[in-house]
Amino acid sequence: MKLKRGASRFWAFMHRANLVRGRMPFWRVVVEAKLDRGMRKWPRKFDAAVTAVFVWAYTIEEAEGLAALALQEEGLQAITADAKKCPPAAAPKRVPTAVARTELRFLPRLEGETGADGPSRRDARA
Repeated sequence: MKLKRGASRFWAFMHRANLVRGRMPFWRVVVEAKLDRGMRKWPRKFDAAVTAVFVWAYTIEEAEGLAALALQEEGLQAITADAKKCPPAAAPKRVPTAVARTELRFLPRLEGETGADGPSRRDARA
């Protein structure tokens, strides 16, 4: 789900020029999410991911919730979400919805940490 440019650039220009207004605010929600290995096969060296999700929503809570739901469909479980209003970069929507997200940035697994899918390294004897 990437943000498409093109015809939406015209609307964003009109909004910056204060010629039009959206029905609801446009939010940029930065989400840190844990990789759900049961839903999708993720690389083992990564434990979490960070991405920005762009949402049309009335409130900050609604924006964070929609961003978490959009990532849940992709196999990510939201840990934290931080929303901020920003100028729109997509055509306005009549209903609250997540419209796009940026590329995933992965966070590496810490040394000595095991996931729920692997055996514990404590008391391991060769």
